[in-house]
Amino acid sequence: MRLTQEEISEAHSLDVAADDGMKPLGIHDWYIVPRMASSILAIGDELVGGFTLDTNSHWMAERLRLLGYPVKRITAVRDRPREIVEQLRRELADAELSHVFVSGGLGPTPDDRTFASVAEALGRDLIVWEETRAKIERRVRRMHEAGLLDSGEVTEGNLRMARIPAEPAHVFKNRRGMAPGVVYQMDGKQLFVLPGVPLELKGIFTDELEPEFLAGGAAATVRELRFRFAVEARFYPLMRELEEKFPDVSVGSYPNFETKELVIRCLGSDPKRVDAVIELIRRRSADLGMTADVG
Repeated sequence: MRLTQEEISEAHSLDVAADDGMKPLGIHDWYIVPRMASSILAIGDELVGGFTLDTNSHWMAERLRLLGYPVKRITAVRDRPREIVEQLRRELADAELSHVFVSGGLGPTPDDRTFASVAEALGRDLIVWEETRAKIERRVRRMHEAGLLDSGEVTEGNLRMARIPAEPAHVFKNRRGMAPGVVYQMDGKQLFVLPGVPLELKGIFTDELEPEFLAGGAAATVRELRFRFAVEARFYPLMRELEEKFPDVSVGSYPNFETKELVIRCLGSDPKRVDAVIELIRRRSADLGMTADVG
């Protein structure tokens, strides 16, 4: 299943001229630096300890891919200030990232240390965000009047959620909870700090964050070929060559042992190049007597 020189040339002939995000390294080698790549930092002992499944990161990664801000990596750390600060500084120092998303650790208990850790990582003071403080006071009062709380007094734990690192670029309202989401801008990057409660995180993300901060992305092109009763190992030589010849197109194989189906998924920023790779896989697999359905 080796690619012929004619097939490689044919695939490259479908390409458009390189722009600022695509740099030719050789006759057949390409390297794409994503203009807008993201990372996700999930914080919580419950995540690292295996007590809670990190559905937030999975959900955000899918949304970011569809919005054109592909995720480079997802990292989880414990509720330890030193670990949070060190990892956050690594994320902010990564020149390939334009957006960093932090989730979790914004609650009212002593183990919620994210805002303080972000402040240390950015070299900023913690301040009381008055709009959030007033919102917390109103919500506590309403909950007391509804009989959900014994007292209408705001506790120190409640006020912790109103203390955020200074100089935010924007503070999200969080219509579903008390802890705010916050955005910081520095050195061409945007840092988003979001609550870990899934309902609150998704609400902030879809209602406020997406339309205001993620409207300029270009979604990647995804194509799939589905084979029934195919042996995954038979695709290895071809996939290795495609990986070398078309590094701007991600090619992966995903077997489903229950349905006896093998999915070959191709993802890239240029639809023509993704389609060219799909066509090469289809052609080569047909030579081996395997036919595919397009996903």
